[in-house]
Amino acid sequence: MTTNWILFDCFNTLVDDFDQAGSIDGLTTIQHLPVEAGVFASVEAFRLAYTQSREMNWWQDDSEVHLDVRLAALFRKQENISDQDVAVLVTQMLDLFSVTYIDTIRLTRGVEAMLKAWAPIAKLGVVSNFFLPGWPKKFLEQLDLADYFEFVIDSAELNSKKPEAPIYQTAINMTGVEPDKILFVGDDFLRDVERPRELGMKARHYCRFGERPGVNKSPETDPIKHWDSFRP
Repeated sequence: MTTNWILFDCFNTLVDDFDQAGSIDGLTTIQHLPVEAGVFASVEAFRLAYTQSREMNWWQDDSEVHLDVRLAALFRKQENISDQDVAVLVTQMLDLFSVTYIDTIRLTRGVEAMLKAWAPIAKLGVVSNFFLPGWPKKFLEQLDLADYFEFVIDSAELNSKKPEAPIYQTAINMTGVEPDKILFVGDDFLRDVERPRELGMKARHYCRFGERPGVNKSPETDPIKHWDSFRP
């Protein structure tokens, strides 16, 4: 194998953070607070409004939007809460998130053995979308995976998110090699397979079909279905 580097997505590739319904919105441990504050009538209403706003991306045209900005914009849009109370609620939610979200994260099956197998053969890095700067690295440190990686890039810290070109180009520059010497691996087909290939990298799809609710079968003929099958 001629690949010098392997770049991994973080969430639902190295670690899982989806809830029982398959959602990756990150709201599970804080979803009750807007209801208790009277901004939304139910948890379901809050999560639906957040999902719709996220899909429309009305809070910003492109690049990563931090969680506090997302929440504040959503609450102000409801017009039933003052700006002062919005600030209090957002702070409360971020404070709770900071101590509870780590408990929702699990290592993907076989990931430690896979990383141990690759570490002597290739240099490893992480390129991840996330709405709080520095948090992917923090999670990897808490789960004892960080030492495997030469660097961890996250969208909130860089202000560029996959599939935008700058986050990939930053990663390519940090490896110091040509794109065709890099293998990109992740669970999102557009962000982790198609886009890296467009930029000259190799790519493999880590397919979560059957594990994460709502995920379709991979369009690839030979996706990675379990880390046991991904070895030097």
